[in-house]
Amino acid sequence: MKQLYPDLWQTAEQTQFSILTVHAYLLERPGGNALFYNPRSTGDFQAIADLGGVTHHYLSHCHEVDDWLVKVAGRFDSELCCHARVEPYVTGIMSAASYFDSPDRELHAGDVEVIHTPGHTDNNVCYRYRSPHGKKYLFTGDTIYLDRGKWATIVVSQDGGNRRDLADSLALLRTLDVDVVICSVSIGGMRVIEVEPSEWRKIVDNLMRPLVQG
Repeated sequence: MKQLYPDLWQTAEQTQFSILTVHAYLLERPGGNALFYNPRSTGDFQAIADLGGVTHHYLSHCHEVDDWLVKVAGRFDSELCCHARVEPYVTGIMSAASYFDSPDRELHAGDVEVIHTPGHTDNNVCYRYRSPHGKKYLFTGDTIYLDRGKWATIVVSQDGGNRRDLADSLALLRTLDVDVVICSVSIGGMRVIEVEPSEWRKIVDNLMRPLVQG
């Protein structure tokens, strides 16, 4: 694993759907470590164990669901956490300990902010964490992602996504105080990107424009 910040680690690169680069992220927390997204490999499991394992495993949306979730839970006895509309996708694989269903922002496990951000699908959530080391991390899942180094969005209508919801979700994200943006997939190389407030607003404005202009 690669250490990005004093309390944040990136798992080894994996490939999904032949073209997507994917990583998961381990966040060291006093109340128990959190794993964001799906690692899709056991290669970093020992390193994760050496850092204290995983208490909560957070998914951003249904496209992260596969049998690797069972392997994570089996190794670390972690609790799966995701939006309530992900339940049909995990049924038959495993059950989540927490299904988020509030349209409002809420704190989970004391310090992980859950932000409902439908649009890519109808079950997307983003997560924000205020690190005691000074950075505010935003885990965007696929709500925004990198396409060959440029920020992008995509609507997957067959999983409940739509342009209006995505525009509204981006408008919400625009208001957040964010230092580090961490998506779950990319086309081409993956980067974790630090942003200034004005830069963050500009990124989101550029993504919203085609959605609201139609």
